[in-house]
Amino acid sequence: MAQYSKSTRKKGGKRRFYKRKTFWLVSFMLVLIVGVFGFLFAEQYTREYRERAVTYDLGKINELEIPSVILDRNGKEIGRIFVQNRSVMPIGDVPKLFIDTLRAGEDSRFLTHSGVDYIGIMRALKLNYQAGTTTQGASTITQQLARNAYPLKQDAAARGEGGVQRKMVEAFLAMRIEERYSKQQILDFYLNRIYFGSGFYGLRSASLGYFGKEPKDLTLEESATIVGLIKNPTNNSPLNNIESSRKARNMVLARMRDEGMISRKELAEALAKPVTVNPKPLRRGTSHLYERIADGVAKSLGVDALAAGGYTIHTTISAEVQNAAEKALAVSLADTEKHPGYMRQKYSEYDRADADTDPEYLQGAVFMVDHATGDVLAHVGGRDYAEAPFDFIEMGKRPLGTAFFPFLYSAALANKHSPASSLEDEPMDNRAVMVGGREGILGEWGMEVPSPKYEGIINLRRAFSHSKIAATVRLGGEIGIRRILDAAVAFGFSMKDSKPLPRVSVGWEPASLKEAVTAMSTFPLDGRRGPVKFSYIDRIENAVGRVVYRRTPTANPTGRILDSGVAWQVHSMMAGGMTDGSARGLAGDLLEKPFTGAGKGGSTHDFADTWFLGYNGRVTCGVWTGFLQGNSEPIYPGAFSRDLSMPVWTAAMNAAAPAFGGKALVKPESLVEVEICSVSGQRATQFCQEMVEDVAAGTVKSKSTVTAEYFREGTQNLPFCTHHSGASLGEADPGHSLGNLPALDALPVLPKEPVLIGEDPYHTELPSYSGGGGQTGFVRRSTNVLDSLDLGDFEDTIRMSKPPRLQIQPD
Repeated sequence: MAQYSKSTRKKGGKRRFYKRKTFWLVSFMLVLIVGVFGFLFAEQYTREYRERAVTYDLGKINELEIPSVILDRNGKEIGRIFVQNRSVMPIGDVPKLFIDTLRAGEDSRFLTHSGVDYIGIMRALKLNYQAGTTTQGASTITQQLARNAYPLKQDAAARGEGGVQRKMVEAFLAMRIEERYSKQQILDFYLNRIYFGSGFYGLRSASLGYFGKEPKDLTLEESATIVGLIKNPTNNSPLNNIESSRKARNMVLARMRDEGMISRKELAEALAKPVTVNPKPLRRGTSHLYERIADGVAKSLGVDALAAGGYTIHTTISAEVQNAAEKALAVSLADTEKHPGYMRQKYSEYDRADADTDPEYLQGAVFMVDHATGDVLAHVGGRDYAEAPFDFIEMGKRPLGTAFFPFLYSAALANKHSPASSLEDEPMDNRAVMVGGREGILGEWGMEVPSPKYEGIINLRRAFSHSKIAATVRLGGEIGIRRILDAAVAFGFSMKDSKPLPRVSVGWEPASLKEAVTAMSTFPLDGRRGPVKFSYIDRIENAVGRVVYRRTPTANPTGRILDSGVAWQVHSMMAGGMTDGSARGLAGDLLEKPFTGAGKGGSTHDFADTWFLGYNGRVTCGVWTGFLQGNSEPIYPGAFSRDLSMPVWTAAMNAAAPAFGGKALVKPESLVEVEICSVSGQRATQFCQEMVEDVAAGTVKSKSTVTAEYFREGTQNLPFCTHHSGASLGEADPGHSLGNLPALDALPVLPKEPVLIGEDPYHTELPSYSGGGGQTGFVRRSTNVLDSLDLGDFEDTIRMSKPPRLQIQPD
């Protein structure tokens, strides 16, 4: 027994190796050496990233937006797009409930770590390893702030680095932020900067945008819904995907329960509630044009593309035209509100403190495009975007009024009419049209003069250039309203379901400014369809200058709407209206000389809308003024397009002239130019003269009524003028002209002078014996010196010398 005990003691007295001092000393030395070498390696390896983190200016951490620069077509900066749907709020106004929800969902150890959560990193590595994929992140709130406040991703991409290197810079930058700012300040920066999807930046914008309430009023489940957006703002937005939003919300609620922030009962109640939204977003303080460009960027690069900022957006816009259009529209609308007859709300009277009241003051829009490419040169969608974000160009429709005439007359010319066709210009019973009432005489607002006059029988050119209402309604009846609507649809107007009523002829049907500009482009395009796809953006470059988007050029639709001859005839009539018509005087105000384009104004019967549509060889421009409310109250009685819309159009076209002027429109070879009498619309003769009074001189003089007119080949065979020749229609037929009589073997008797020699008290003076242009004309069978004397309603006193006393001599 003693021997056994001794043996046991001797055996047990041998110490194990890990209990020896030598083992621990060696182990310590090895660990120390490894640690030193590891530290030195880490120091060396991470030095570049730590040094790079130091280069970022912490003083700029609260500069919330990196703008994207907008350049016009010539590289001139015309604006910057900021992430405007944001409202900065102090951290003191953020409720504790939301901060707890944020910590549970994003960074539970936010209050204790120094920028990097090492425990969270190990936990994420373990869970991702178990899942076999990346399911967990370990970025702290401070790290998220760092990558949102500074262009870490862009800088890493420029160096060709991956996510690991970027994360290292992010971690070191987060530690610097923690050293400089308090936790409260970091939360303040974070909650005012972070993107919450659907265009909402910052907590207050998201709270109002999704739930229509201030952050202090958010419930538990609403707070969890907003926090659930942070990991995937687009997919988890309740405005985009309600089910994904619910799942993200429930995950945040579960984390709150795990952290002991809510009870099981509160969790169950919150999970049982549906995701309910009540959007009342903040209005973005930008412009209609910037919205179109921002929408284009979002469509090309994705909804979240502008969040990072730093893009350079090259547009098709002309800065000169855009600025001129904006300025001219503002001036025109302000001057209109000063008119004594203007009784509506004025721009200066709008109560801007009442956010629930929409403005009702006068509005306007300008849209100019390169009609060969669809490039937009100017887009003014309204008067003030901040107060009325409704974009009339994109969403508005109003009656065209007399601006519809080019398309109606196109249908007439394509049928059986010519510019010389006769129309009756006499009063018309309004019951035939029923616009502005059911009784009385149809108004003649189209001439845009205070006291319009009827002219009896006029030709189609004059009816068009002077915007004669009754004559045009009669023309519409001759064509057929269904044919007019079919023509309008072919031009691109949304009138397929319009009722074929006579009021169509006076521009009753509503149209958009885009439709009107596309349709008007048909005339300078020789009868082909104008652009239907409009381009605002040419290309987009990111922060390092790399092109991330370049547009694909689009062509106008193929095919022809009008015969080229018809297109030129309408163009010619519009051009005539600019010198002697409803748009008289316009040609003289344009800088482009000679101006080979044309334009047509439009006013509605109730004076509630005015338009002006026109073009030159390169661009087409449309202007509208009126009210967005859609009622029929006038701007003021007698509000004409020549006073409201035409000056704006003129300013825009003058701004475009240096870069887009000079291209002449060429008359098609299919047209024949014939001299006609402007009164009868028939072939001119030497007798086509009218007597006109010179009031200043107190005399009456003859004036030629011969004018040149364009006819499509095969439609130019007209009878000679029966109004001035004294012949019947049958006798005036071209087949009966002198050119078809048998030749006579006789010498002609030539006059010594072109007029009668001596005094001419009876105004028989005729300045020409020819209709011009080499036409033989028709020989008058009987002539009375008073045949062509038409003095209207006044009497002319002829002064004659007193005759001598009559003396009768006896045989």
